[in-house]
Amino acid sequence: MGEPMAVVTVLRPVVPLREVERRPVAAPEPVVAPVLDAGEPSLFQAGQVRVTRDRLVVGGQAWALRDVLQVETARRTPKVWPYLLAVGLGGALGLPLLSWLSVSVTALRGAYEAGLVLTALGFFASMAALLVVEDTHYLVLGLPGGARRVFGSHDAQLIARLAGTVRAACPRP
Repeated sequence: MGEPMAVVTVLRPVVPLREVERRPVAAPEPVVAPVLDAGEPSLFQAGQVRVTRDRLVVGGQAWALRDVLQVETARRTPKVWPYLLAVGLGGALGLPLLSWLSVSVTALRGAYEAGLVLTALGFFASMAALLVVEDTHYLVLGLPGGARRVFGSHDAQLIARLAGTVRAACPRP
């Protein structure tokens, strides 16, 4: 009998938490100072994100939870059509062209090798890009001035937990 199989764990680097783009609003919103009291307990904390009973702090911005009208999550899927187009063109045009160059006049031998390298690079780079593409999930707050994306991450569970904590901490009317 053989030895037991080993379990392999793949570790992904942690994406630094960052503030995401914001939509402009009609009236400027008062920003609460992000400095938190030591006596203010955290309901949720991950990286630069902290939720207390009174506010949500992301990086250098803070929002009072009493001003939050609605808490939602949103998902943005990146565009993959350029990568699919590159793979399709490489298969439909690049490979037949390379096949023709391989049996043509020997004077085109350099063109064949250059085309082979470029087609292989384009094809495999596009395949690699398709393998690593990820959705981005956002925490969206409904505020009196309009909805704002306040935090984004590739980790859907982090955003779901954050949204649940903010919903639970918001005062009910």
